[in-house]
Amino acid sequence: MTRADAEFIAAMPKAELHLHIEGTFTVDMKRRFAERNKLELDEKSFTRLEVPEGSTGRALDIQQYKMFLGLYNEGLKVLKTEQDFYELACAYYENCVRNRILYAEVFFDPQPHLDRGIPFQMMMEGLDAARREAARNHGIDGGFIMCINRDLPLDSALAMLDSARPFRDLIMGLGLDSVEDGHPPVKFRQAYDMARSEGYRLTAHCDVDMVNAAEHVRQCIEVLGVSRIDHGINVLDDPRLIDLAGERDISFTACPTWRKGDVAPRRVDRIEKMRKLGLRVSLHTDDPGYFASGYMNGMLTEVARHGALERSDMLDYMRNAFESAWLPARTRNHYLQMLGDFAAEHGLTGARTPH
Repeated sequence: MTRADAEFIAAMPKAELHLHIEGTFTVDMKRRFAERNKLELDEKSFTRLEVPEGSTGRALDIQQYKMFLGLYNEGLKVLKTEQDFYELACAYYENCVRNRILYAEVFFDPQPHLDRGIPFQMMMEGLDAARREAARNHGIDGGFIMCINRDLPLDSALAMLDSARPFRDLIMGLGLDSVEDGHPPVKFRQAYDMARSEGYRLTAHCDVDMVNAAEHVRQCIEVLGVSRIDHGINVLDDPRLIDLAGERDISFTACPTWRKGDVAPRRVDRIEKMRKLGLRVSLHTDDPGYFASGYMNGMLTEVARHGALERSDMLDYMRNAFESAWLPARTRNHYLQMLGDFAAEHGLTGARTPH
């Protein structure tokens, strides 16, 4: 077998299903938007995540999680015009071209923008103009998933769904992100029931090693009725959850990202365990503007190197991504055929690792 190297990974057709558009800000872009919109941000707003020397363990992860959300929320403030949303999305789609991402389902967080007085129409017109341009110029397919901020009240989530209704045809799904502690998925059952009745596809974040993480996975499956879970690695904490995820055909969008100061990509061993147990898990970049792992090609190359993964392993992860995507069967089969043809060009059948 042949180890997956940078050249192979760069050429592989890819799908991205776990990417927050507001998490793609580079420091330079954030400064430029702040200056253009005449905003004065604290200098700490322009830092990137970095692991303090000598710090390890779960307490560090939770501390870093809170630090990240602080930086992320500060970044939201520089988005004030349709042009801002358009330029941010265009920059991401340019990275899709460089990383051979053919299909992208992109998260965005409407509530903080609505709370700042940004109209839903302004967000959607900027984002969708970039999406249509990427489709026209580069053949990139995909759409947008609006996320509920779980630390906000249920009424805010319901109001967001009301505001989104005129743009229903531009939004493919509903997600759930932000602070998890004290905000279990069950809190948003009514919002998910409403979204399901309106035809949205459903996913939700269950970030790694948060308080009650395994119970949150269960609630997402049994109460919210999602078809995907973003992160969701704590499904491994309970064999009954593993069985439940298999029975309900749940997909997992894992993010083996790392910060400056981390010795290696995080969580690769647990993600590999998920795959070998037969769970449909795929690999994504999450917030590449804030993490040292960056965009898809670099992230996947380091994951393959650190995990000693073969080309067939990386094909398996990417096949899982296309199979987890919210695509019509004919379009999905087209992408899977492209991936199969790529495998054949490299002397591989593209067959899955036996589980």
